[in-house]
Amino acid sequence: MNARTAVVDWSGNYEENCIQLGKHLGKNKIRRRLFDAIYGRGSKPRSKKQLMTAVGLKATHNQQAQNQLDYLARYGLILRDKNAGSVSDGSHYVFNKETHVRAHRQNIVKYADKPALAKKTPTKRNQVIKVSGVKTITRSALRSKKRLDVLYLMSNPIKRHVLRVDAEVSKVSEEIRRSRFRDNIALHQSPAANLDAIIRGLNDHRPRIVHFSGHGDRGGIAVDDGGIKRARRQFVTFETLGRAFRATDTPPDVVVLNACNSAGARKALLASAKAIVVMQDSISDVGAVAFATKFYGGIASGQSLRSSFEQGVIAIESVSLDETGTPALFTAGGVNAARLKLV
Repeated sequence: MNARTAVVDWSGNYEENCIQLGKHLGKNKIRRRLFDAIYGRGSKPRSKKQLMTAVGLKATHNQQAQNQLDYLARYGLILRDKNAGSVSDGSHYVFNKETHVRAHRQNIVKYADKPALAKKTPTKRNQVIKVSGVKTITRSALRSKKRLDVLYLMSNPIKRHVLRVDAEVSKVSEEIRRSRFRDNIALHQSPAANLDAIIRGLNDHRPRIVHFSGHGDRGGIAVDDGGIKRARRQFVTFETLGRAFRATDTPPDVVVLNACNSAGARKALLASAKAIVVMQDSISDVGAVAFATKFYGGIASGQSLRSSFEQGVIAIESVSLDETGTPALFTAGGVNAARLKLV
């Protein structure tokens, strides 16, 4: 018997071929009995008469057996060749195993028995994409979530030490746009911020987070004087900043000072805020941007304040290992950062 030359690419289309052959094999009882007999023990070709005897088919099933053997041969599930004397019962044709089908018989039968499985199996034609761990968010679920307004203050008045606060807010905005609860978050940017901008922002937006990116030291933050030709820094102490927050009916829940050596704000700001995030030492541009991006990514994904803070710390670790211990999270009495979610 001469084996056929394969016209399908088994190496590149394995699943597709098994699925198609399984589909053709199907569940027809006579077809399956003949198929199983051919791929049973033994390697010699057999005639239709021998196969019918092997599977217990009577003479009345002769035409049905012939039809099914022709079907199996037509779709490449078995080999059919002229009887060259290998069988002495006068049969014109003999039937034998097809090499690739024999090698992959188990998977072919699996798809024949379970047609629905084929739809779930990725192939070149059926590129099934599985997404796990992602929950869909309905409009009603979004409406039930709290709205989060963030007042994002930026100040960069010191020419000899220019900060990339623009890059920081750009990356934070992009991270929020990609987040789960992006529709519930409003980022109100205030460049060249000063004390007036802080108070106006508190009045206009009632933010639950106030964020400051710029220069700072142990006593306060450096804001912009608003000069056009030449910007000069103004110094706002943490005590003044705390009084500004308390001079509103809705002080922010969280204050983030992404500024060097801002840990001195702890006492002044926790008098009104539930929590503050500060920097205990100097922080580089790279570290500040990395922290802010992942911190707000966590917040916007519905993570707790504690988890969002830890995500920011991990981001710093990936770009500047020496600065991992620079950010600090402090909470007011009775506030559990692990349970505080802002959206």
